[in-house]
Amino acid sequence: MDIAGRTYSSFANEVAINALNKLLSVTKLPLEYQATMKKLGLYLGETLNKTLPDGAKCLVASTAEDADFLSSGVIESLQPHHETLAAVFWNNHYSIQGGSVAPIVHKYLQPGYESIDCLVVVKSVISGSCVVRTNILALIEKLNASKIYIVAPVMHDKSEIALRSEFPDEISSKFEFIYLAKDTKKEAETGEVIPGIGGQIYQLLGMEQQPVNNGYMPSLVKKLIAL
Repeated sequence: MDIAGRTYSSFANEVAINALNKLLSVTKLPLEYQATMKKLGLYLGETLNKTLPDGAKCLVASTAEDADFLSSGVIESLQPHHETLAAVFWNNHYSIQGGSVAPIVHKYLQPGYESIDCLVVVKSVISGSCVVRTNILALIEKLNASKIYIVAPVMHDKSEIALRSEFPDEISSKFEFIYLAKDTKKEAETGEVIPGIGGQIYQLLGMEQQPVNNGYMPSLVKKLIAL
């Protein structure tokens, strides 16, 4: 289906476009929404495999809400080809006058993350620069990553410029954006990308509100802690 204000990247084939459309049609069906988000993660991971240097060691960083579906899908696609570690951040994302902030309240960093070659920052939708910027800043000083991949199913069309402007050239020159669709519209009060990924999606991803507010622990982190 054609969506006003949406353009697709060269990475988006028919499978990816159908999955993006399905996100918008199953916003009352949490299990289907979660399965679709996982499918998009697997697809984006497969796309990354065609781009990453041979033998690269990767750190996949995401918010706690994205960890179990989108981020886990990316990790599953990467692991057969690349040593892949995980970083998960509990961001307290809220609006302030003139913008938003997303301080990190908790984080999980898989041991050995400091030695990675490529940082892969995963987010289900990128409306601006706030969350992605915060999570990159939390990692960048301890890493010597040659590339930083910003990976998302959907981005706002101004978010790439906004994110690059937050970093010096020596960092932003490492950025490569892997996305499937760009939207041009935002909800005026909340800044939410329209149609994006179907609105506020915490309940659809298995939590009542932002993970930082209710002690939510992603299954991905539970499994890694138990190793």
